[in-house]
Amino acid sequence: MKNERTSSFELLRLLCIFGILVMHTFAATGATASLANTAVNVAVNTVFNTGVTCFILISGYFGIRFDLSKLIRLDLMIIFFTVCGTVAVGDFGLKSLIKACIPVISRRYWFISCYFALCVLAPFLNRIPEKLSKERFRQLLFVLLFLFCLIPTLTTYDIMQDAGKGLMHFVMIYLTGRYLCLWHPGRHYPARLLSGIALALLFVFCADLLLTLRSGVLYSTFSRDCSLFTIAAAVLIVLLFKELHFSSRLINRAAKSVLAIYVLDPFISTILHRYTDLSAHSADWYLIFLIFGFVLLIMIIAGILDEARRFTVGRMEPPVCRFLTGAATRACTLFVRLADRLSAVILKVK
Repeated sequence: MKNERTSSFELLRLLCIFGILVMHTFAATGATASLANTAVNVAVNTVFNTGVTCFILISGYFGIRFDLSKLIRLDLMIIFFTVCGTVAVGDFGLKSLIKACIPVISRRYWFISCYFALCVLAPFLNRIPEKLSKERFRQLLFVLLFLFCLIPTLTTYDIMQDAGKGLMHFVMIYLTGRYLCLWHPGRHYPARLLSGIALALLFVFCADLLLTLRSGVLYSTFSRDCSLFTIAAAVLIVLLFKELHFSSRLINRAAKSVLAIYVLDPFISTILHRYTDLSAHSADWYLIFLIFGFVLLIMIIAGILDEARRFTVGRMEPPVCRFLTGAATRACTLFVRLADRLSAVILKVK
């Protein structure tokens, strides 16, 4: 089933990365100096922690088609910005520079490492709904959601011990996106979707705020990625944006830099913090607005840097990508042959 990817989903991706950066920035300010900012911090986690789940739901809805050359080009972009960013912030440690050269393998960015693994697994995951009936596929999703979503929500203990920030969560949400695409294609009423989103997020906010006020420590128990309410809200948000139909070249162009923004965020924010101290406003009522402006500035700078990369070193990526793709293909072929010979020898010995 082919789906048209309108600008509404690209806008959602931009809003998600904006929210994720706001969470990162808010957490770095230590914004618990006042009761009001403590509540705002909880609200920020409640709303914006749906971002990662929305990203993967969108990938699952449209389906990932494995393309080694695209993955290599994406990896080249990540390596370029990570190495340049590491040097720009003055981190010349040998370990840091080595990890900067292998950011995906070293899990420098947990989301990107899991996303790469998901892309590799996608051809196999895509076969699951093709081989299973609707009912069996739904049963599989119920089992996954029970083990890795419902249990963590009810008991606060998650089996994977990663709060949903791992590959298992990505696989579960990706398959949920495939289900929405294949067997939930109908129209939805925006008012009902908004009501569902508001109810889910309101419960999370009240529960986490109550725990935070009672303990005096910031709690995000019910806003974790593995929370049933976070996943439910993310599903409803994706369905809401599915009902929006418009096209914008500007939004589509800006959305191409989403991963670059994610990669550049820690480096740009580190440099900007040398000239401004948001933590000095941790007790001020307008802190959230300062953070919004700070994050928008980061996104604009990162977007400009990504555009500059495309028109400079990015022009060298195609030949490098072709060379690396050929080398990787030959290496995989050799590995398979060696594995076949080794297995034949082992069977012969037995």
